[in-house]
Amino acid sequence: MQHAKGRKGVYLSGGAGLARGNLTRGASMMVASFTLAKVLGLVYILPLNRIIGNQGLGIYSSAYSLYLIFNTLSTSGFPTAMAKLIAEKLALRRYGDVEQMYRVTMRLVFIFGLILFFAMWFGAPLYSRLSILHGSPAAVSAVTMSIRALSFSLLVVPLESGLRGYLQGFQELEPSAWSQSLEQLVRVIAIVVGAYLVVHNGGSIAAGAAAATFGAFVGGVGGLVLLVSAVVPLRRSFLRRHRRVRPSLSPGQTVRALYQIGFPVSVGNLVLPISSLVDNLTVPNLLMMAGYTVVTAQAAYGILSRQAVQLIQLPLAFAGAIGASILPAVAEAAALRDQAAMHSRVTGTIRSTMFMTLPVAAALLVLGKPVERLLSGNTDGSVIISSVCFMGIFSSLELISTYILQGLGKMYRPVRNMFLGVAVKLAMNLLLIPHWHILGAAIGTTVGYLCSSTLNVLAVKKYGQLQFSVWGLSAKSIGATLPVCAVLAAGSWVGYHLAEWMGHDPTFVAAVQFVVAIALGGVAYVVLSISLGAVTGPELRRIPFVGPRLARFAPNS
Repeated sequence: MQHAKGRKGVYLSGGAGLARGNLTRGASMMVASFTLAKVLGLVYILPLNRIIGNQGLGIYSSAYSLYLIFNTLSTSGFPTAMAKLIAEKLALRRYGDVEQMYRVTMRLVFIFGLILFFAMWFGAPLYSRLSILHGSPAAVSAVTMSIRALSFSLLVVPLESGLRGYLQGFQELEPSAWSQSLEQLVRVIAIVVGAYLVVHNGGSIAAGAAAATFGAFVGGVGGLVLLVSAVVPLRRSFLRRHRRVRPSLSPGQTVRALYQIGFPVSVGNLVLPISSLVDNLTVPNLLMMAGYTVVTAQAAYGILSRQAVQLIQLPLAFAGAIGASILPAVAEAAALRDQAAMHSRVTGTIRSTMFMTLPVAAALLVLGKPVERLLSGNTDGSVIISSVCFMGIFSSLELISTYILQGLGKMYRPVRNMFLGVAVKLAMNLLLIPHWHILGAAIGTTVGYLCSSTLNVLAVKKYGQLQFSVWGLSAKSIGATLPVCAVLAAGSWVGYHLAEWMGHDPTFVAAVQFVVAIALGGVAYVVLSISLGAVTGPELRRIPFVGPRLARFAPNS
């Protein structure tokens, strides 16, 4: 039997042990890079808000709402489809099909990205007018400038997706992980430095927001360079062995195979961008109908979209990491018809997810003022920060139940449920924003997630033939969280008076409040959770980074 080696690992049978080692190490890197990307995506808001303010963040968010649709269309399905198909062709030793898959996919993503670039560039004025129907020409022009600055990233990001799919097909996950981390790091630096240089040199807030959005292109170039440096030697080695092997599929058959796998993935990934688009087209316009000016409406939308909603990305990062491990575990249990294993894995995952998200919700609820002071230098949006606390719980539950349903082979059911949630959110926006203003938008989003996550859980029970209660699985974590709210409030009070004694800078005071409250609340939550049996040792070990360390103190069952 012949074995063909890739640059780092074995891509044919016969080297399974090494391949599994590469895959495990690469999967760990993917989890770490995903978490790092979420953290960086939160951290950059601190300096950017100080540079362009809430109004600039509102302009920035308006541009990103449209970009996410185009970016998802051009990237989301290709890596998954390409990785799956290349892995299958390698296993079957159809090396000609692997090379054709690469060539066809890279041409497709480049052409698709180019088309979407022109669509976004020339469609920017129309979209800008729709996002602020009653805005002045100057306000419309400000949003248009940011959209066009952001459109350039569509020339490089689709190419990145194709290269990542190719590497993942060879089970080379580490280059993809490193490229994601590098892309986000370069993007964050470009966002902050670009916005600062423009505003510092006399540029407008709108110009600063446009410079910030251009950071996506700069980050994409950084990630693309790293991916090319990984793909070129891998392909060179592969072609040296198999250049003369002819493909068994025509280009048309290859495109159809990519479509059959990539389309449902793209549709599923479109839900969140569409949700963001719904907010961008309704929230500022409804606020202006309620009496807000363009500036104050954009500022309020900036607080909601780039501060409050961004804060729930951290629990989502943990939910995503847990979900990536539960999907194959559920699929295995379903294939073996092992109901005991299915019940254990599903309920344990939900318990772990609630264990991670409930204390974050408590922190947002209690520490809204110091968090907002740290983000923007004032407390204008503290009520909005606190109001999204439950959003993190329901969005994490929706994400984890989506992974479970996919493990059960139900790819489209969570997509349908998410679209129903978006419809509920739109209805709530129309109903609540005229009366409750930006707080109504936050409540509407939370209710939308509540709807879709509830439908997902009901589907898990139905298709998994399981009986469980989310409330019952969460009861002990809730019991640990309620007293932690009091500890967080006490820690905030202690931190405030300690900082007042040390100095009177408001940002310094807020930082001390936050650190002291989180330190005391974190210790209290861990102690109470383990004492009440809110989480077991095996469940803790599934949580990245901190879980294995805490598992030593928890019961094994």
